Amino acid sequence: MGTIRFREVVKTYPGKQPVVALDRVNLDIGEGEFVALLGPSGCGKSTLLNLIAGFEEMTSGALSFNGGTVDSPGPERAVVFQEAALLPWLTVEQNIAFGPSVQKRPRAEYEPKIRELLRLVGLERFAHSLPSQLSGGMRQRVGIARALVMDPKALLMDEPFGALDAQTRMSMQQLLLDVWQSLGTTVLFVTHDIDEAILLADRICIMSARPGRITREITVDLPRPRSVDQLTDPAFIRHKAAIMAEMREAQKEHA
Repeated sequence: MGTIRFREVVKTYPGKQPVVALDRVNLDIGEGEFVALLGPSGCGKSTLLNLIAGFEEMTSGALSFNGGTVDSPGPERAVVFQEAALLPWLTVEQNIAFGPSVQKRPRAEYEPKIRELLRLVGLERFAHSLPSQLSGGMRQRVGIARALVMDPKALLMDEPFGALDAQTRMSMQQLLLDVWQSLGTTVLFVTHDIDEAILLADRICIMSARPGRITREITVDLPRPRSVDQLTDPAFIRHKAAIMAEMREAQKEHA
């Protein structure tokens, strides 16, 4: 599985007035760990994810994945965005198979994986449906399956459930918990939702407003396997209160 390491990473966008998006970020993510990045809009959460995805280059510092330098995207680091961006003329099954088919891998090689993922995300009955025939939550399930078909070492998720209604969002959170429990893939998950971060993550990294820094790292010691039913548990509520207090303290320190 994948290990991720940021060392004194700085990202500055040039211009007449350069914008420092990330300032001396240090972060280690272990193999199979689920880490959530939590912070206000514009604090650099997505920028940090884009750096490890290979979509952007850092200005200075060191960044590695499994001990190797990151300088471009790669199939070992799969990305899931808020919009699934499925190809509308392809069926669910064809969208999931798009990556290996572009690589011209033999169909027999990845067919069992597609069957497994369709089952895992609950879309077996919709394998031959087009994206236009699916709900928003179902399209996002396809996006997750498409990301996982390449057997990535890390799954990078940028507010993947942010555009969904509350009920669908909870359903997708439970799906992700179940998928992660089954596969054990390393996950870096960007969110601004405290409940979502606590429910999903092993560890929460709180980021300050721009320039983005990691100001707190909080271990979530709720037992696994977890369920959305835990959102109203006293232990969950205590965790939320503690994290909100940490966030307020961090805001004071970086005001």
